[in-house]
Amino acid sequence: MKVLVTGAYSGIGYKLGCGLARSGHVVYMTTETDEQLNELRKKIKDEMVEVHTFKMDISTDDILLVDDLEIDCLINQAGVGLGGSILYMDIEVLRNNYEVNVFASFNLLKRVYHNMVERGVKGKLFVTSSVAAYLPFPFLGCYTSSKAAISALCRSIRKELEYLDNGITISVIEPGAYYTGFNQRMIESKNIYLNKDSLFYENRKSINRLQKNLFRFIERDNLDDLIEKVICEVDSEKPKFMIRCPWYISMLLKIYFLFWY
Repeated sequence: MKVLVTGAYSGIGYKLGCGLARSGHVVYMTTETDEQLNELRKKIKDEMVEVHTFKMDISTDDILLVDDLEIDCLINQAGVGLGGSILYMDIEVLRNNYEVNVFASFNLLKRVYHNMVERGVKGKLFVTSSVAAYLPFPFLGCYTSSKAAISALCRSIRKELEYLDNGITISVIEPGAYYTGFNQRMIESKNIYLNKDSLFYENRKSINRLQKNLFRFIERDNLDDLIEKVICEVDSEKPKFMIRCPWYISMLLKIYFLFWY
């Protein structure tokens, strides 16, 4: 199976790409920039796996590159995370977060989907969201709301595909907090947008400390359970729609909605 993994420079995307290659798939791993691509190729050498790597910024015409790849499975992992107060954030920051995580992501998905239809392929579409889509993290609303949009769009597409019955499936990946460095970069980014006119400015250090302690408590270091679960669904004839990891995440969400929502 030919699998395209976007946002494969590091973290979940990187681990998934390597894991799928070891499972025998033809894997294409993409990065946003040429600098990331060079670093990815250096890391891949140490993994002793055979993959195809190239730059594909999904918010540009780079997405036209997928037309010649005949992709059977898309794992849309590419995304950005920008922190800060919605009340004081420049609207362009919010717009950029949605441009990449929502608009560009689903523009690519549409292109891959129609290519699958034209070839008569019973393909598989996977889109990475987050359990944060359901949780009101203060100063991370820019990111979490974009993830909520992703999960909602995937649910709608799933229903549409049921009408078409063309063998193409969609799944949404909603991981819990894993340590990949992504959350830390997102927390630090809020300081860029928390200007001196913000009423939160005087409390910025305590806010930052609270968020760091929170993620230090809830993040898991090992991605293996998530990677194995996603690969299992990629190999499945009928992938599950909802993929959540760690195993206890669904239970914690139910408790949250029951007592605190």
